[in-house]
Amino acid sequence: MLPLDVRKVRILQAVVNDYVQTSKPVGSERLIEVYKLGCKSATVRNEMAEMAEMGYLVQPHTSAGRIPTDRGYRYYVDELMNPPAALAPEDTRRAQDAYEKAQSEVADLVLQTCRILSGLTSYASIATDPLTEATTLRRIYLTGASPRHILLVALLSTGHVEHRLIELETAPGDRALAPLANYLNAQIAGHDLEEVGRRLRGLETPNNMAAHASTLAKVVTTLAQVTAALSERRVFLEGANQLLRQPEFQDVQRLEILFHALEQRNALYQVLRRALLGSDIAIIIGHENAYEPMQECSVITTSYRIGNRMAGYLGVVGPTRMNYDRVVAAVNLMASSLSQVLTNLSMA
Repeated sequence: MLPLDVRKVRILQAVVNDYVQTSKPVGSERLIEVYKLGCKSATVRNEMAEMAEMGYLVQPHTSAGRIPTDRGYRYYVDELMNPPAALAPEDTRRAQDAYEKAQSEVADLVLQTCRILSGLTSYASIATDPLTEATTLRRIYLTGASPRHILLVALLSTGHVEHRLIELETAPGDRALAPLANYLNAQIAGHDLEEVGRRLRGLETPNNMAAHASTLAKVVTTLAQVTAALSERRVFLEGANQLLRQPEFQDVQRLEILFHALEQRNALYQVLRRALLGSDIAIIIGHENAYEPMQECSVITTSYRIGNRMAGYLGVVGPTRMNYDRVVAAVNLMASSLSQVLTNLSMA
């Protein structure tokens, strides 16, 4: 990401803040008038033109002002955002009071959390149900089934056994399959299904197994499908109607694409899960999202816990023109609140 000097930083911050509030492209005259930048309008125009060349701003129409790009929002989120100042004490009290109306059923608590979060942010909120007990992959076995098929057997900690028949051009013999199974077990055995899925995505073929790379790839793909299906979780969605109020989604076609994407609960779950690899809170902006139907949106997500155990995911979906400070603060607040409620409930 190209660096910005102090003046450009101030301009970017002003453009983001103004565009989030008004949903209108921001011109140099307005920046001078409202944000007191301490320089002439021509200087601001030149700076904004340079920032457009650098990829931080874009001019949606020839005679319009500028709006932030995904890169501009990313710089704002990484360098300028201040979530702790974004929620007032009354927001926190309102969120906590709303829990008093929730029932003690876990699903009701998660759903109520989504409703509160949607109310705080004015965007759609999503959450997974809590994982009560992690299922572990104990071991896999590979054996020949026919000249063109091998049998994959996965033994789980629950005692459940999954079988999959894998078709190949030519199936290797059991002597060749044994090292493949041993290699995979060394990488994934003993881990819960979500961790297995993560490890499989980064798996590479060792040099000494290059002759059977295609077989290994087929087995890995099948295993990934098995673990994804077994770890599929219920996804709650609240406040989708909030998106109707956003100018970005007044276009019926764009709205239909987004609503269809939000109906794909498994795809939503994958977005939530992948976002949090290695992060306490994840912010996916526009085209950073690998799920193409949601590339007009930003997704902010974090995990919630029961005691010391990660139990599920909670997040917000909105336009890229999002009040990131407030949403990050609200997501953190509600994840912390839900974690506390569920922990207390588990200890009662």
